Amino acid sequence: MAMAALVLVSCEKDNKGGKNHNNGGDDEEYVAPIKIDGDVADWAKLDATKVAVAKNQHTEWTAVKEIRCYADEFYAFYYIEFDAAQAKELLASANGQKENSEGQMEDIELPIRVNLNTDGEFTSGYTSYSLDGYDFILEGGIAKGGAWESFNPNMYQRIDGWVNLSTSEEGGICEGAGKDNHYELAISLSAFNAKASGSTVPMPIGKTFQTGIRFYTADWGELSNMPNTAPNPDSEVKGEQKGWGHLMNVTVVE
Repeated sequence: MAMAALVLVSCEKDNKGGKNHNNGGDDEEYVAPIKIDGDVADWAKLDATKVAVAKNQHTEWTAVKEIRCYADEFYAFYYIEFDAAQAKELLASANGQKENSEGQMEDIELPIRVNLNTDGEFTSGYTSYSLDGYDFILEGGIAKGGAWESFNPNMYQRIDGWVNLSTSEEGGICEGAGKDNHYELAISLSAFNAKASGSTVPMPIGKTFQTGIRFYTADWGELSNMPNTAPNPDSEVKGEQKGWGHLMNVTVVE
């Protein structure tokens, strides 16, 4: 089941030169290049040289075949392709309810963590699950009730541990939708940067950033980590032993 189509029309358009009027002037209203509806056909219309791509190379993490990221001045868009057979199994597993750590019942979801490195260097931040340290995670579910759902994550920053900057109840940072074995999501750069800039350690997204996605089963088992490489048990580097990869490098298209 696909979520209702979302055409992203930026609430920032009054502040962006060249894309800020819809009243008969020369400028045009911003229309997102990717419609967040789970139909990935529009990705083929992008300039492929400006799209970061990571294909699965891991011999055990086979559920996710490929991820992509494209960013313009308003949004960072993500493409996720699952193995078709495993996508059906994953959706079926994200169904029903379970008791949480506080003894309350909650919906079973299929969680992901979108990882972002925004400070231009690669040794600080969180250095597990990637060969590069990342500064933020966006953590939330992409499926429940046996179907894809929108992505409405919690936002955390690595500052001597993970600090919660925004909750899923606040919303406004992301949207997402899936169809068959594909899922798309978009991060509002203005909403993300409002939180990142207001942090005690400000680290907003600039002209370039690095990113990846960590995937989990419905019971928080390890499903996949993208980008990745083939595991190398003979390596002296822990990440290389496990098949961690370098984050994708993304340049914002103006």
